[in-house]
This record gives sequence, C-alpha cells and structure tokens, in this order.
Amino acid sequence: MTRPVAVPSRRLHREDFVPAIEPDDLLYFVLNVGDADCQLLVLPASDGAPREAIVVDVGRAGKLPPLVDALDGLGLLGPLRVVVATHPHLDHIGGMPDLLDRYADRVAEYWDSGFRHPTPVYFEVLRTLEDRRATITYVQPTSGMTRYFDRVRVTVLAPAISLRNRYDSYGVDPNNASVCLKVEYPVTRTVEESDRRYLEARERDDDGSTRLVLGADAQMLSWGTVMADFPDLDPDNSPVLRALRMAGGVSPLRAEVLKVPHHCSKNGVTVELASTVRPALSIVSSLAVGSSYGFPHALAQGALREARLPIAQRGLDRWPEADHDLGIHYTGAVDTGGRPLGSMCLVVKSTSSRIHLWRFRDAPDDGVDLSTAYRFLP
Repeated sequence: MTRPVAVPSRRLHREDFVPAIEPDDLLYFVLNVGDADCQLLVLPASDGAPREAIVVDVGRAGKLPPLVDALDGLGLLGPLRVVVATHPHLDHIGGMPDLLDRYADRVAEYWDSGFRHPTPVYFEVLRTLEDRRATITYVQPTSGMTRYFDRVRVTVLAPAISLRNRYDSYGVDPNNASVCLKVEYPVTRTVEESDRRYLEARERDDDGSTRLVLGADAQMLSWGTVMADFPDLDPDNSPVLRALRMAGGVSPLRAEVLKVPHHCSKNGVTVELASTVRPALSIVSSLAVGSSYGFPHALAQGALREARLPIAQRGLDRWPEADHDLGIHYTGAVDTGGRPLGSMCLVVKSTSSRIHLWRFRDAPDDGVDLSTAYRFLP
C-alpha cells in the first residue's frame, strides 16, 4: 500500500451544494464507508416527477439512510427504483437489511448476482425479499442486459453467463460474481425530425455522453470475460466500409469515470484494464491509511497512474504528478491540514462533458452533511 498524497487545502472550495444542483444533473454519490462500498445514483428529473434513484451496495448500516432522508426532504429524491447488491460479501451488503427495513415500500427492483452465500445477513435480505415479493421484483442480471431510465442507460458488464454457470458447479470467488455496471448519460433512444422517427446509433451517444464504469469487486477472471464480451474494436478505413458507413470502430468500455474494482486491490485492476477504460476520474472506496487488507495496493495504484501518465518511455522511475492531479480520488484521503475529505458526489451535467467533484469531509462513522460541502478545483 502507498499512502495517497494529501490534497492541498486550496484545491477545496467551500460552496453551497444544493443550490448548485440543476434538474438535469445526474448525481453519483460514493460514500466514505472505509474498506466497503456504498453508492447512490440520483437520476435526473423527468417531466416534473420525483427523481428516482439507484442504490449500488450498502456496506455499512446507518450511513446511507440519513443521506436518503436529507435528499428526500430537499425534494431531490423519490423512489428507489433499483437496489443493487453487487455480491454478498458483508462489506457490500452489511447495511442492506437496514435499508430494506426502512425503505422497502419505495423499492421497485432488487438486483443481485445470484451467488449463494450462507451468512446471516444474506439470508436476512432473502427473507425480506420473499416477504415483499408482491412489490419488489427480484432480478439476477448478467452481461449485456440493458435498461433505460429516461435518458440514463445502464448496461450490465458482469457477471458473464459463463461465470454464472459455474456458481453451482465448480464455483468462483464471490468477488468474481460481482454485478458490474456501465452508466451513460445523456443518451437518446429515438430521434424525431419533421415526420421521421428513427433509432439513434449508439456510437453517436458516445460523443455527448458521460460514461461511468462501476467495477464492484470484480477481479481478473471476471474482467477477462468482460473484455471478451465488450471488445475494443479499431475502425476499418477501407473505402467500401467508409462508403457503407460500417466498421467505424467501437470502444464499449471507454468511460470518463471508473469506480475502481475491489477497493484498489492488487487483483482488481491492471494497466490493460485501466488503459482500456481510460478514465479521467478514478474513484477508490477504501480507508487509504490503516487498512487491514492493504487497500489501496501499490500495484493497482501504479496501473491507474500508468494508464494516465506512462513513465517507462520517459525514463522516469516514479510518476511526477500526485494522484489527485491524475484524477485518482480516495474516499479515505485527507487534505494538507489532516482533515478527511470523505464522501464524494460527482455531478454529471447533461449539456457538457465536465464533471463537478464535491467532497463532504465526513469520517466513515459520520453522516453526510450536505450543508458542509467543498468543490474540488481541477
């Protein structure tokens, strides 16, 4: 593990968070829950209806509900359209029973990988879902499933069918059963021009969309199947294919934001994966200092840094820029005054590719106070 460099205090500007949020913004919260995961996607407003939300993991009880209540009280949150348990390890579902107890009436769907894990918390979640089977739809998504939530597209990257088929036979590590997602906003399904209506090509979305890859705890076995299922295809510039507007190439794993897999462990990310995604922002959920698991690992940190700033061909023996200047941000990071940076929110705009990063300075056991927000200055 290498300790992240402290972020200069001058790079954090005290501002009002709530007035800065616009109806068309997509909000992506990554909560500071130590070596665990808890994420909340607040979807853009649609036709005056309450904003819907997607919860991805609840690794610690008591952290997410106060934020949900605060956003609800401000009119920024309505139904929890989907709750995702990426895999059944305690650091991802430890707070799930509490969330379902509080908000089951607001939950429409519950997704998990289908990996069976005989622990008390896992069975408690299953009992709740069984009791609520008339109102909560239970889904086991696999690679390629795509859902639209108005102008937000969610694509399941993992687990692949080949891994799902191994769960009950030879088995896989639960981490490699993780549900990994790609979130894109804004996208267009149909276009109307005069009296014509047609489907927009997905490649056209790439130019104007912000893309997020949420890596859960997937490790190399799973990422190998993801990179096979979603290959990076170079364009073919032959005259015939150009004339037919075919073989223009596609990079389905390219994304502006990477939620770094497995808390930046040595098994979660390689240079190849980081270079394929090529994120401008890499988000790490870990203690950053004092982790009993050794998160973040120097090998994974090096992969993220190398993808952003290769040093080998420059004859350098280390990266000349700090992680925050390379777009790598840790929930457990501190500023130069020793104060925690804590939970973060990425505010994704619909009209530009710029992403605004906010920090809330909470410790893992603290709530998120939206009135104490600092915007990170690039």
